[in-house]
Amino acid sequence: MISRVEMVSVVIPTLNEAGNILETVTTIHKKIAYPKEIIIVDGNSTDGTKEIVKDTSFCKLIIEPRRGYGLALRTGIKHAKGDIVVIVDGDGTYEVKHINLLLDTLIKNDAELCQATRMYDLRKAMGFTNFVANKIITFCFDFFYSQFLSDTQSGFRAISRSALEKVELYEDDMAFATEMLVQFARKGFKMVEVPSSYKARKYGSPKMRRIKSGIEIFTTMVKGFIK
Repeated sequence: MISRVEMVSVVIPTLNEAGNILETVTTIHKKIAYPKEIIIVDGNSTDGTKEIVKDTSFCKLIIEPRRGYGLALRTGIKHAKGDIVVIVDGDGTYEVKHINLLLDTLIKNDAELCQATRMYDLRKAMGFTNFVANKIITFCFDFFYSQFLSDTQSGFRAISRSALEKVELYEDDMAFATEMLVQFARKGFKMVEVPSSYKARKYGSPKMRRIKSGIEIFTTMVKGFIK
């Protein structure tokens, strides 16, 4: 149970997101209603992302030269000091102004994880292929682990520190998000969702390799189920 929040740690992985990162961190800094730290874990960007983060007065920059979405998040979580850890992408696609909704819902429901679901967003900015793949992955996850989530691939989550300390996460890339849900389900942790929206990128291109990531995600689900 989270009875008192002394600090929220927001962990954001970045790689060449100079066109998006300032708006993301500025919105979080202005909107969040809790004491916070904002941690940027950068994969040694070459487009000015690091310099933009350094120029802010409210972000902590960690350079993680090893590549991988999950690896960056694990590095950031390791350095986070908050009672609650929020993870979110730095590409400007998630509606980060909803951060308080995630935090309030997590606390009020006495849950270990609250994530933003994009499945009720009429714009469907994630694209048809990603939308269908997400639906299939989520259906399989809910079936295997007796859950009722609608968006297992959401990268915008609030997670209790105490829960993170009770699981071991190893995935280095996109399967990290699924691995977390698998481990939380196996522990019987309460996971809830709040509706949010998803926006098209303004700058840059996605880093995800769809086929490779899809195989890793399904493998992670099946391994967790077999165990």
